[in-house]
Amino acid sequence: MLLDSWSPFFDVEKTLGEMDRLLGAMGQPLGLRSVQRGTFPAVNVYEQADAAVLTAEVPGVSAEDLHLAVLGDSVTLRGERKSEAGEGERYYRRERPMGTFERTLTLPAPIDPDSVTAEYRNGILRVRMEKAEEAKAKKIAVKS
Repeated sequence: MLLDSWSPFFDVEKTLGEMDRLLGAMGQPLGLRSVQRGTFPAVNVYEQADAAVLTAEVPGVSAEDLHLAVLGDSVTLRGERKSEAGEGERYYRRERPMGTFERTLTLPAPIDPDSVTAEYRNGILRVRMEKAEEAKAKKIAVKS
């Protein structure tokens, strides 16, 4: 086997993209694969009849350090997890990420920005976003 020819074992990102494409061709929803390990914060997004809901794990971040923006069919979550170490303290082991973060996610439909509500409890952010009126299903009466 030539090393310069494409192999799924050497190009993981291309392989995952191809798996998404194949699952999409079989009618499976796209974008359900996990994100790169260590991506912070971990999020779930699910759809309700007239809304999209995002939950994010952001332990150790104060509500004042979380910033949320919705535009069209995307939502951006920004924040900062501040270091716990004081002046002159030194880490022996550091596994929890510190510093600023930003995640932008595409939602299943455009969102009404005036409908967005966010709650932060026990390190979990829950954001409920109603779909824009043009994205909601409309019931059509059938006349005979």
